[in-house]
Amino acid sequence: MKCPKCDKPITEKRIKEVLHKRKGHDRARDSHRIYCNRTCFESRGNNSKDLCTECGVNQKRAAAKRCGDCRRIGVSQKRLDSEIKELVVLNPGAGFDYFIDMVFSESSTRKTGGWTVRRKLLEFFEDLQEIEGVDYASWLQNPDAMIRVKIDKVPADREKYVRGQRRTQVSRMVQRQRMRAGLSEGKANVSVKIPPEFRWGKYKPL
Repeated sequence: MKCPKCDKPITEKRIKEVLHKRKGHDRARDSHRIYCNRTCFESRGNNSKDLCTECGVNQKRAAAKRCGDCRRIGVSQKRLDSEIKELVVLNPGAGFDYFIDMVFSESSTRKTGGWTVRRKLLEFFEDLQEIEGVDYASWLQNPDAMIRVKIDKVPADREKYVRGQRRTQVSRMVQRQRMRAGLSEGKANVSVKIPPEFRWGKYKPL
């Protein structure tokens, strides 16, 4: 059994003490709530509020991560906007598809294929650009931050993010000449760009 106020485990000794005291009190006798100490018992109705750390304007419940307004306009129901921003900064060149697949839960992207999340992310980046003057969308899609590897060396978890990349006319001509000269085995020597391995920093996957 855990305390309904602080969620700490309640000892058997505490349970026996409370039940013994309740024997002579008709109103409390049938109550299923047992608190770990008198402090939690006396503050059981305390719904104190703190300043929301996301907007710094509204009040939030002490146990909540953010206020109701920030939750309503937030990009994710499970991650704070501040967390998402930090993950963007940590992952230049990740691209929208890879970033969404890594950061957001499967349930939030299953029905819409990630398009709803992408739209919310773009709106979030536009707001940040107006406030901070930083283009986070370009940072996330920065091609110079991607890594170049041979197509047969692409990690399995990033194969889907190679799609849509095309070789230039010059590279196709060079590849064809090498193949004819017996210097290449074909596609194995084609280089493609993929996102670098995802960096989580202090955060974890959902």
